[in-house]
Amino acid sequence: MPKVLCTECGRDVGMHELEAKTTTRHGGFDTRYRCPYCRTDIDEVASRFV
Repeated sequence: MPKVLCTECGRDVGMHELEAKTTTRHGGFDTRYRCPYCRTDIDEVASRFV
């Protein structure tokens, strides 16, 4: 299972563990991800896979 590195707390977080919030925007969707341990927003999830 893919994991994402949280640069704030240094943990490897499983994709299934990330907190996600999706909102609708004009012309699409916007999804934001957050580390469940330190509550930091994680930008560009795809570039942080470990």
